[in-house]
Amino acid sequence: MDLKRVVSTPLTGRHNRLAVTLCVGIVVAVALVLSVVSLAFASAPSFPDVPASHPYYAAITDLAERGVIGGYTNGNFGPADSIMRQQFAKMIVLAGGYPVSESDVSPFVDVAAGGPGALYPDNYIAVAAANHLTVGKTASHFDPYSLVTRYQVVTMVVRMVLNLQPDLLTMPPTGFVGSPGWGNDPIHGPNAIVAEYNGLLAGLDLSALNPYGFMTRGEAAVVLHNALVKLHPVTTTTTLASTTTAVPTATTASTTTTTSGSTTTTTIASTTTTTTVPSSTPPTDYAVAGLEQTQVVLTVRDQFGNPLPTADVHLTSTALEGNNLAVMSNVDIGLTDGNGNVAHSWAQNAAGAWGVEQVTATASSLTVTARIVQWIYDDRSTHHVSAAAGQQKVTVASGFALWNGDLLQAHLNPAGSSLGSGTYVWSSSLVFTVSHSWVSGEAFFVEANSTNTDNEPNWIYNVVP
Repeated sequence: MDLKRVVSTPLTGRHNRLAVTLCVGIVVAVALVLSVVSLAFASAPSFPDVPASHPYYAAITDLAERGVIGGYTNGNFGPADSIMRQQFAKMIVLAGGYPVSESDVSPFVDVAAGGPGALYPDNYIAVAAANHLTVGKTASHFDPYSLVTRYQVVTMVVRMVLNLQPDLLTMPPTGFVGSPGWGNDPIHGPNAIVAEYNGLLAGLDLSALNPYGFMTRGEAAVVLHNALVKLHPVTTTTTLASTTTAVPTATTASTTTTTSGSTTTTTIASTTTTTTVPSSTPPTDYAVAGLEQTQVVLTVRDQFGNPLPTADVHLTSTALEGNNLAVMSNVDIGLTDGNGNVAHSWAQNAAGAWGVEQVTATASSLTVTARIVQWIYDDRSTHHVSAAAGQQKVTVASGFALWNGDLLQAHLNPAGSSLGSGTYVWSSSLVFTVSHSWVSGEAFFVEANSTNTDNEPNWIYNVVP
């Protein structure tokens, strides 16, 4: 297997995260900004939610000391929080020590310019693209606000290591298959096998993690830490008197980098503000009810695009359709931090929950549709849909009247292409062929050609036994 061919795969995602803006004196945008700890800190960063007993403590502390990652304004790190694509682009560029400047111009039309002196996100993304760490969703679009998946992170980190030291990674021997499920994807699977064999995934419980799921901040720290240890191993020098451990020779990444938004002063202009209509297509996310959380992170800005701190943000949601969905009613998610950011995570834990939740955000009396969440029905106990290891077909059991007459399609992830389809008649079972050979433990999703208001489940999730 050619390592250059392995790492040339595109960075694609399972879940869609898009920006929404509303300009009426302020701007509310669906965005997530990764804080970078100041390089002036002399001592090791300490996060209350990452004690020394935390499994990712060493990796998180190491990357925080290097200035690659940092905590939130409340002091926490948020190791279980997800990361956007533009955020991970910044993380991997910092980890790799690539120089970044305003002369680095992003080739993607959907990446916002940070402005003079603000390298995030466009200049970091430009460097990541120029060094072939990412190829974007298309030649012209990066999809910066989508959350990055574990598969995507693994592919980018393998590319970074080979970009910095082309001969460092060893090809696995014939017959090495790695952890079940991680080598199955035709795009990212080969990179995952290479990463696991070379120790880049050490410290992660791969048997419990879905490679198509969102990579968390803690998990990303582990993979980047492993990569840096691989690139710059600690050496030991023995003298007659004692054994001295040398500091790694790697230079701390991007010591001149400015944290996004940290140098911007918020100014409320005295001139009359203009009004623009918000996007008619709200951002959409997919999450398995009872299994996953979803998250909305909001950046509040004034009409000039400057971050607006201490803005009080409230969320309200409605169920467009569904079963057992718990909705939010004017939930106060707190004040924005110095960068204008505030986040809220939630889940749908009721048994049999599914449906479509529309979330609106309000700040300073202005409201924007912040998210559409497709809560996917968890079918692991009921088995309306099923698949068998070694086969290339999906079975939909009879009697599920809600899908009667619908065209059903199978996917490895909601954002991925259809593997096969069939029209369902609820009085009998439907069996249709897919272009994929199922593997035990592999997650899959079945989609119905239904709308968000017809009270039919749009998605069902199950796992190959």
